[in-house]
Amino acid sequence: MRDGDVLNVLRAKEKQLTPLELAELLGGLLEGGISHSAIVFYFKRAFPSIPLRVLLESGLWWRVGEGKLSDQGFNEHLSPWVGRGVAGCNGGHLV
Repeated sequence: MRDGDVLNVLRAKEKQLTPLELAELLGGLLEGGISHSAIVFYFKRAFPSIPLRVLLESGLWWRVGEGKLSDQGFNEHLSPWVGRGVAGCNGGHLV
């Protein structure tokens, strides 16, 4: 799938999926699966409001790195900028 097509799919699903679900969708669209570099590359282009620092810190997610960021932590980390609301969160802050 071409980069532009991947970006269009991500943008179309942004308000329907959590950040975790968007990352899983991205992994399914790419031949090599999900990686930290793919998240940074595609999320920054699809959702330019996400600060680069936040995307770089997403590399602490256990699925793409050796960090200890859980799936819930990944959602909380990115939810202020992308994806539908995550249950139990309000703007990235636990309620």
